[in-house]
Amino acid sequence: LTPTFVYAQQVPQREPATKLEQFLAKKGKLIVKDSHGAGVLHGQYGTKITVDALTIYEPGKESDKIRGLRIEVCEGGRIERSDISFLDMDEVESLSQAITYMITLLEKWQGINREYTEVIFSTKGDFNLGFYQKGTEVTAFSKSGIIGAASCYFVTNDLSKLKAIVDKGNSLLAQ
Repeated sequence: LTPTFVYAQQVPQREPATKLEQFLAKKGKLIVKDSHGAGVLHGQYGTKITVDALTIYEPGKESDKIRGLRIEVCEGGRIERSDISFLDMDEVESLSQAITYMITLLEKWQGINREYTEVIFSTKGDFNLGFYQKGTEVTAFSKSGIIGAASCYFVTNDLSKLKAIVDKGNSLLAQ
C-alpha cells in the first residue's frame, strides 16, 4: 500500500452581488421574508421559470425593507437541477423594458434569415434572459447561475407571458 494525498477542489464562491443577496447572507440576525408568487412560465423539455416578489427585513427595522424578485430556473429530465437569482428593484424595471425590446426585435426580424444572432439581458445576480436566431429559427432562453447553471428554453411568443409575470411581481412589490 502506498499513501496518497487527495485534495478536494473547492468551488469558488462569488460575493453577493445584489442587496437581497447581501441581506440574506447576514448571519446571527433574525430575518423576515415575505414572498408572493408572481407566476410560472413552463418551457420546453420540462423546464420552467418561477418568479416571486420578495420583501425582506429585520424585525423592528421594517422601514429598511429590501424588495426585489426571486427567479428560479428549473431544468427537468434525467438530471434535474435548479438555480436561483435575485433582482433588486432597480433591475426589475430594466428587465421588463428589455423584454419589451426583445419582443419588438422579434417582430421586426420575423422572416429575416440571420446567420446567428443573440440578444441577452444579464443581471448582477447571474440571471440571463434572451433569444437567439439561427437562419429563421428563433428560440428564447433563460439561465440562472454560473457553475452548473440551470437553463430554460421556450418559444419566443412566451416572452410576453414572462413580461406579464415580471410586471405582476413589480406591482406586488409596490404594495
